[in-house]
Amino acid sequence: MPIRFSIVIPNYNSGPQLERAVRSLLAQEYADLQLIQIDAGSTDESRATIEQFRSHFDTVIIEKDRGQADGLNKGFRYATGDVFGWLCADDELLPGALAHVAELFENNSDAGVVTGDCQRVFADGVTYVVLADADPWSKIGIQNIVEQPSTFWRADLHRKAGELDFSYYLAFDWDLWNRFKRCGAQILPTHRVLSKYYFSDTNKSGNSGRRHVHEAFRVVRKYGPLGGGLAYIFRFLYFQFDLTGCYDNPPTCGLLRSHLFIWTLAFFRAVIGKRLLYLYNWHFASCQERGRRWW
Repeated sequence: MPIRFSIVIPNYNSGPQLERAVRSLLAQEYADLQLIQIDAGSTDESRATIEQFRSHFDTVIIEKDRGQADGLNKGFRYATGDVFGWLCADDELLPGALAHVAELFENNSDAGVVTGDCQRVFADGVTYVVLADADPWSKIGIQNIVEQPSTFWRADLHRKAGELDFSYYLAFDWDLWNRFKRCGAQILPTHRVLSKYYFSDTNKSGNSGRRHVHEAFRVVRKYGPLGGGLAYIFRFLYFQFDLTGCYDNPPTCGLLRSHLFIWTLAFFRAVIGKRLLYLYNWHFASCQERGRRWW
């Protein structure tokens, strides 16, 4: 029997973008696809879009929630598929993605997670493709290098790992990937672009700055190396050097701070090594916080 997919679509006031997301799923023309629509009480045209496609949804839940992760948890409780995933209302699945993922799961019975390439699309028209890392689990406790719209996992793994942690506003997916790793799941990367991940001036991934830092600190503290100690080093670098422009290209910090930055990096290289030090990647959050272009 073919693999059955359960895909949850979380939405809150995403308006016309929601129709694009739903149509991208229907265009998969996949034989066994369960669509679960979750809406947190939208007041825009989302309601009309949901009614337009209601016959294609297995389940529709329209009620307030405690954040996107809470809404997703509600949706996954209705999921009956073999493989799970979610598609945010402002993102898009590319043609043939589900068939490709199904084939990978069918041919790799030991794989618990499949993740693919992802095209990022920004408000100014800039696009680029993020390639799936060859060994995502080797860095997942330090960097969120798994692209959520291009990632799918087995239902039994989801149940083993437990529900999404709704205390996170942003990093609930990153936390989930780390729990998948702790469960012993094998992840299978594929170099096929499976989705488009849209960023705008209003969506939370594009303008959360300091909140990214607080949640990244939590994740690295919980799952990262050095007993979580790397989180403290990264936080120190962020507040002392990133927010002051030392990571800008070219640097925008003063001469004295620039020298201090160089000495500090030399010290940390000696203490923790180049690899861990150079996995610091919170600069995008610093740019968001300072109103600078971050992509």
